[in-house]
Amino acid sequence: MKFKVSLVAAAFLVATMSLAAADSEIIVLRQQIMKTNGQAAKVSVGMMKGEIRFDPTVAAAAALQISHDVEDFTQLFPAGTETGNNTKAAPAIWSNPDDFKAKAQVVVEAAAAAATAAADGPEAFGAAFQKVGAGCGGCHETYRLR
Repeated sequence: MKFKVSLVAAAFLVATMSLAAADSEIIVLRQQIMKTNGQAAKVSVGMMKGEIRFDPTVAAAAALQISHDVEDFTQLFPAGTETGNNTKAAPAIWSNPDDFKAKAQVVVEAAAAAATAAADGPEAFGAAFQKVGAGCGGCHETYRLR
């Protein structure tokens, strides 16, 4: 009988550890998306400031990268991924998911608009991309731990 109880306990422990490892991988994926978006923003801002030669194709691709990533990003916050792996996700994401998704949608739309504006030149792209930065900042203000 003790052996069966120990076996069940061991199986539960392995299952729990496997779930925790899977949750940890989701957090890593979120972090990687934010790193990629940060790099895309760095390229975009560099073009806006004239530190990087403006290329409308690259500008559009960077903005679309952000738009596409953020569109899926809000799906990567299932229960159980609130902590671990040095996550910067604030608890408000889980307590107010509709507002979190609405703020993310602002970024999705602003980044798509910036991608379109890239064809009109650096000034048009810069003006449109400022809305991306404002949207990112608004989301980070509420939903990112400092």
